[in-house]
Amino acid sequence: MRSSWRRRVIRAGGTIKGLLLLVGVAVSITLLFLARDLVEDLRAEARLNLKVRVEHYGLLATHYPERVLDFIQTIDFPLVYTDAAGQPKFWKNLDPALEADTDSNRAVVRQLVRDMDLIHEPIPFQYDTITDYFHYGDSLLIERVQLFPVYALAAAVLVGFLGYLGFRQIRRAEESGVWVGMARETAHQLGTPISSLMGWIEVLESDPAMTEALEQMKLDTGRLEKIASRFNKIGSEVELGPVDLPRLLERVVDYFGNRLPRGGRDISFEIVVEPGLPSARLNAFLFEWVIENLVKNSLDSLSLTGGAIRLEARCARKGQRVVLDVSDTGKGVDPALKEEIFRAGFTTKSRGWGLGLSLARRIVEDYHKGRIFVHDTRPGRGITFRILVPAVRREENQSA
Repeated sequence: MRSSWRRRVIRAGGTIKGLLLLVGVAVSITLLFLARDLVEDLRAEARLNLKVRVEHYGLLATHYPERVLDFIQTIDFPLVYTDAAGQPKFWKNLDPALEADTDSNRAVVRQLVRDMDLIHEPIPFQYDTITDYFHYGDSLLIERVQLFPVYALAAAVLVGFLGYLGFRQIRRAEESGVWVGMARETAHQLGTPISSLMGWIEVLESDPAMTEALEQMKLDTGRLEKIASRFNKIGSEVELGPVDLPRLLERVVDYFGNRLPRGGRDISFEIVVEPGLPSARLNAFLFEWVIENLVKNSLDSLSLTGGAIRLEARCARKGQRVVLDVSDTGKGVDPALKEEIFRAGFTTKSRGWGLGLSLARRIVEDYHKGRIFVHDTRPGRGITFRILVPAVRREENQSA
């Protein structure tokens, strides 16, 4: 029931994000349409204004030819005046490089006229038996209005991106604070019963009949001490150094192999290591915890059916990275949940808090600057987790 509720919460979060994205897209489209309508209105107004000016120009050219130049100087948008054949007679507010009346400039102006006519229908001007044309482009105001949605969207994207980064950083800081507090409190709570158990073990050592049981109790008590120490390291600076990964994997497999449930389904372990594998730059104390969490997940998946757990290590990037795959033949998960399973609280089990994989990712990425992700999974076909961590250079291995 609890895992089903958690999945519904996660899906609801995804739905909310999708709705916010749709709202953003809808707002963006609305801005574009509003800007387009505003541009069309401004263009219609500009055309009407130019028609009035053309009539004014005709009156000046007929009755006051000396004032035609003054009229032209009042124009503040791109304008080209041509004859019926499209040959420019004069032009204004184009590129300053086109001011000179040369053949090459006229060729450029003719091309600009064709471009203008694609947007604005030229306005004819008739006098006597001659018809000339005024060709015009968008004013600076219209160009700014056209660019406004682009700037607005860019600003919205930038603000959204910065907000996302800020929210993510705050959330990670809050999660880190919760993790550190929980880990330290767990270590503190484990300390008292561990000390008590060690005292009782000393008492029981006086009974020869308890020898075998005491050995196992000592191992498990030592295990509890290790767990408490691991929790105590969360939130602290950790030292990284060369670690023999195959030996670490063998320790994990030996521990779980000796504690498989008797009479249950057959579960086998396999360790495959590439020859000449370099040491990995790790904190063995914490990284062993990561492998244990992955193996525990595999054991839970295989508890009813049995199967195999495979740990395969090899080098990549010409020896700069160590790749570790931990795979099983268990239930697997839905590929759509490949990222969700690392979120704190996500679990497909009826019991459990869903913290193991979240903790594993935190240890790998925050403390070892590596990566952990689901490399492959299919429901009913098992799952493969892949871990990438830095390798130790050969000269460091030799000096160590």
